[in-house]
Amino acid sequence: MQNNSYGYDISVRIGGKEHKHWESYDIDGDFLIPADGFEFSVGLPYGESDIPDLSGESCEVAINGKTVLTGIIDTQMHDKEKGHRSLRLTGRDLAGLLVDCAAPQLNVKGMTVLAAAQKLAAPWPQIKKVVLKADKNPTLDKIDIEPGETVWQALTHVANSVGLHPWMEPDGTLAVGGADYSSPPVATLCWSRDDKRRNTERISIERSIESRFSEVTFLGQSHAKRGDSAKHDLKWQYKDPTMTLYKPKTVVVSDAENLESLKRQAKKQLADWRLEGFTLTVTVGGHKTKNGTLWQPGQRVHVIDEEHGIDAVFYLMGRRFMLNCMGGTTTELRLKEDGVWIPDAYSQKADAARKRPGKKKGVTDKGKTTRKTGGKDRPKTKTTAMETAVFE
Repeated sequence: MQNNSYGYDISVRIGGKEHKHWESYDIDGDFLIPADGFEFSVGLPYGESDIPDLSGESCEVAINGKTVLTGIIDTQMHDKEKGHRSLRLTGRDLAGLLVDCAAPQLNVKGMTVLAAAQKLAAPWPQIKKVVLKADKNPTLDKIDIEPGETVWQALTHVANSVGLHPWMEPDGTLAVGGADYSSPPVATLCWSRDDKRRNTERISIERSIESRFSEVTFLGQSHAKRGDSAKHDLKWQYKDPTMTLYKPKTVVVSDAENLESLKRQAKKQLADWRLEGFTLTVTVGGHKTKNGTLWQPGQRVHVIDEEHGIDAVFYLMGRRFMLNCMGGTTTELRLKEDGVWIPDAYSQKADAARKRPGKKKGVTDKGKTTRKTGGKDRPKTKTTAMETAVFE
């Protein structure tokens, strides 16, 4: 069987055996997708029929010996036709178990967010470790886990209530926390009119106001007034001066003990909406940076696009490894504004990342003014109203 992986050793480890020489694959990982997924396909010698049922088996996906995903094979498909047979495997990381299964009725009041995550993941021996990636391990107030909620929904609910987020690490560790914006960029990617500087195959820039609002009112009811059908006694309002289109919105936060809790959850929601407003998608050849590091969500990347006036560091929210007979090995990188996602996990590092100089034309800089520094226009370091509302 010919190895078509173009210099990369791609393996799926199942039950102690390594399966290689895939003709095509798609390995997708993203902090904003509940469960990372994969798909592998290979042609089989004609007449080969001794193929065990691999659905439901635990597996590890590795590139050049480095694990990039630990999960479960969801589906196995064996196609047969005259003169040709093929095998296709699809699956998800271990978060898929939590996405599919119902959450237990659990009282998490008084637990830390890490302890609650450990309790929710405890029934699954495949998840051997749960870690916190944040400066603090907040104690939870009453959180209502509704009947019918999946484990992942409950886990996300718990994490979001204190401004954090859950995800799976490549080795199958469940993490709760946010981004570390102090790490240096792993690469500089350039789209230039000069072919000698260009090291990207494709760049796509998406800007959207679908999840942006001119003003948002967040309402909550403190526990002391829960029995009072009256009114929401907690209120926090945010106005975006850069949003010229009139789009008001009201959000009711059900699990808010006090105004501080309401503001924390509101900031998380505002940060999520802000992320949806700008996506920079870059496609590069191969699966590694220039210095040999595999692309992985959580890295920071310096991007230069001379045509669109972009010269700044962005956060790698998701990446997709692909191999096909037409395009060879490529990686799709989904980049978001630096310092915005989960700003309360490492608040000082996130604040420093947002204030770092750089040209981010079209990200969230409408209405900003600039000043001359060393002969070049640079954004003022003063935070915008958006940043003040979301991140103070």
